[in-house]
Amino acid sequence: MSSPLFALMRENPMPGLAVASLNVVVGVCLVASSLLLSIAIAVIAGAHSLAESKHSPGRLERKTMA
Repeated sequence: MSSPLFALMRENPMPGLAVASLNVVVGVCLVASSLLLSIAIAVIAGAHSLAESKHSPGRLERKTMA
């Protein structure tokens, strides 16, 4: 069964090259989307910590029991 496939690949290598280039494109897209998602998470976390620091008081006074 595999020998006719190999015979076709020897005659026409273009389908194999097309699949390989499609794999490269899909891999690059996955890496780019992962990078964009991590940047978005970092920006959201930074904005959240910045907003939280504006609402918290600077220094709390200690209350002593006297």
